[in-house]
Amino acid sequence: MSEGIATLAIEEQLQQISLKVLDEIRILYELLSNDKQGINYMQIYSKVNGIKNDVENNKYRLGEYIFKIREGLLDKDLYVEIMNNLEKVAQNIDAAAYRLSVMLTKQFIIDDVINRLLIVICEKIIASITHFIEALRLLSVNPKNSFENARSIIKIEQEIDDLYRSLELTLFEKNTSNFSYIMLLKDIADRLEDSEDLLKISADNITYIAYERM
Repeated sequence: MSEGIATLAIEEQLQQISLKVLDEIRILYELLSNDKQGINYMQIYSKVNGIKNDVENNKYRLGEYIFKIREGLLDKDLYVEIMNNLEKVAQNIDAAAYRLSVMLTKQFIIDDVINRLLIVICEKIIASITHFIEALRLLSVNPKNSFENARSIIKIEQEIDDLYRSLELTLFEKNTSNFSYIMLLKDIADRLEDSEDLLKISADNITYIAYERM
């Protein structure tokens, strides 16, 4: 198999994994956004968990494929890092969704400002993953545009850092003795912020591959 065909196959599989991660964050976004009355939160979480499991299975299959064709594959290390980062993002979103579902099931009332900040962070992660999928798609057909989409993710990562700091400050200014409330929300925010950091690292990898093809 030629390297061109192999890299195209890898990039298509990375797109498919990224689409699953996009579905996952959208479910978390909807859980934060929708009216929370009469909802089975753990049932919604089970959808997120199912997608996370699919991502892990697809990652292992892609890893086996890359290992088999690794000889002569110039960017194999970059592809492997992207693949591993996408799995970590899926696991972060799963963990955040689980903690949120537990909080809502136990009838924790989430502060409106904090809830809104989490919603905006999710919106930006959705935008980031959308750019990421487009960057992967364009690598083989238009490396320059792929590079531009990857660069957009770096800007979004900076915006999420600002939102994260605002959320952290708001959280620690809350006058509450409920330590579990603080720590669960902090962990949700940490998972989302870490996910965007991983997407930014993966976007950097795409820029390196795009450079080679421009």
